[in-house]
Amino acid sequence: MNAIEKTSSDINGTAQDTRQDLHRTIDKVASQAQPLADKVATRAHDGVDQVGDRIDQVSDSVSKASERLMARGKQLGAACQRAGETGRDYVRERPAVSLLIAAAAGYGLSKLLGSRK
Repeated sequence: MNAIEKTSSDINGTAQDTRQDLHRTIDKVASQAQPLADKVATRAHDGVDQVGDRIDQVSDSVSKASERLMARGKQLGAACQRAGETGRDYVRERPAVSLLIAAAAGYGLSKLLGSRK
């Protein structure tokens, strides 16, 4: 029984050594994985921040363009209103000429659109 006890003791010692080696290896891998996980998380946060900055830039550009378009629209509306008032004034001052111009424009449009057949 002496040989069996010795073999059993050797197996138990080897198992303990293997267990300790595995624990050290796991601890080593875990300590190396944490900095890598931190690095990946930092890069992901940086990427999100960069995308957010780009979105802010696009939003600012769209806002500025919208403001410019609104200003141009107001200018165009004012110009159309002035043109309408000028046209009304012209018709009041020269009704006969205005009627002849309207008739000529109507005749020209009828010829232009009538020739499409």
